[in-house]
Amino acid sequence: MTLFRLQIEVRSAFATPPKGDTLFGQLCWQIAEMEGAKRLEELLAGYTEGRPFAVVGDMLPGDTLLFPPVPLSHLGMAFDPERRKEIKRRRSFSMARLQENGGRIDAALKEACMPIESSRWAETIQIRNSIDRIGGTTGEGFDPFASLRSDLSTAEAMLYLLVDNRVVDITLIEEAFEALGAAGFGKDATVGRGRFAVVSCEPFSFSASEPNAMLTLAPSVLAGQGFEEAYYEPFTRFGKHGGLLAHGMPWKNPVLMADTFALVYARTPRSFIGVGLGGDGTVSVRMPQTVHQGYAPVIPVRLEGK
Repeated sequence: MTLFRLQIEVRSAFATPPKGDTLFGQLCWQIAEMEGAKRLEELLAGYTEGRPFAVVGDMLPGDTLLFPPVPLSHLGMAFDPERRKEIKRRRSFSMARLQENGGRIDAALKEACMPIESSRWAETIQIRNSIDRIGGTTGEGFDPFASLRSDLSTAEAMLYLLVDNRVVDITLIEEAFEALGAAGFGKDATVGRGRFAVVSCEPFSFSASEPNAMLTLAPSVLAGQGFEEAYYEPFTRFGKHGGLLAHGMPWKNPVLMADTFALVYARTPRSFIGVGLGGDGTVSVRMPQTVHQGYAPVIPVRLEGK
């Protein structure tokens, strides 16, 4: 598989965090709209057997990464409460900085890092009001409700994804993301949320000096793959169908995953890790053939303290 980097121009706030598994789901819907359901079925053949046609990473604000939740001893540092507080305050760094250090996370940690507040989506609660579209009023009374809003401090974001060139051309994937960004991603797209534009799409290569671990760029399922050791924050995905299936009973079964920026120790580097879920009714009772991206793109890294 080939790793690509999409440069994204964020044009609005988001109501749904643009994580890799959700982006993959919307990518599938978009391909079905553009190419037809049969084409999507062809692309998903073998998806749950370790042959994904695409593995989509999170949309990263400003191309920043977060340090994985590993013990300080794995970074070649003795435990120090004050140092631990400092790391929690400043634990983000750019992909370029990590590449300059040959994939050494501990080296990137010892250099100046960006405050974590400027390297993630800032979530706030926005109060909105229900409007009767026929009368143009609030109806019988004042009907406010809370809505989640995610904003970036910068209009630039990066998205890393793997594509199997044998079964799909990157041009189709790029066009699908362009259409997705124009229509809006996730919840409240009809009121302007989730708008973005694809500025560029280019192959990307990342090399590390004697890597001994992998850093994930999307939520993933790590169970049953024989990894020596892994550190991650748990993440539960309460998935929801889109399109016509969004009406009635849209909810899928919850999926427990390792959140983005998990650190996995493995002797043999890979381009992605995880498993493809579903296809047999385990992800969705309403649409049994539904699959869920339990895969994540990874980059090779090295921890000197391990």
